Amino acid sequence: MFNKLDDNMEQFLSSQNSILIQGVTPSELENMIAQLLDKKLAVLTEFTPQVDEKPRNGLYRRKEAADKLRVSLVTLDNWTKLGVINARRIGTRVYYTEKDINDALKRVSK
Repeated sequence: MFNKLDDNMEQFLSSQNSILIQGVTPSELENMIAQLLDKKLAVLTEFTPQVDEKPRNGLYRRKEAADKLRVSLVTLDNWTKLGVINARRIGTRVYYTEKDINDALKRVSK
């Protein structure tokens, strides 16, 4: 029975997905993980597109919406066809509201 436990422990310790931590209290380990997560999340939020400028009439043209989403016009058209982002059509023109853009950002970031 002990040989089987020793084999399992050796396999666990030699796995690429395991780490043996010694000389660290649980609270110190928690602080280290929290600092690492804070750094990683700061990098992610730095590159998250923000909608900051509002057009005068509340409607973004295709190019403006694509710029806000940081995607190409082709991607924006595909997202519109797939229902990732809602569009407003006025005559032959396509517009997007700030809510449409923010909702698309939420859907894409999941």
